Amino acid sequence: MTPITNTARVTTTASTTDAEKLLRDMAYVLKLTRRVKEEMSADRAQTQTPATNPERALVA
Repeated sequence: MTPITNTARVTTTASTTDAEKLLRDMAYVLKLTRRVKEEMSADRAQTQTPATNPERALVA
């Protein structure tokens, strides 16, 4: 049997630490995006509540 002299060449890719850092950064951005969305939704709900308040309704 002849020994295999041609081994598969592996291309250089991002190291695992770079990939982990990228994933951590993406998770942080998604968390901030959720927080901003919740704050915007809360602000929208607060502005709609007084408009539908029956005590402040106009009487004809």
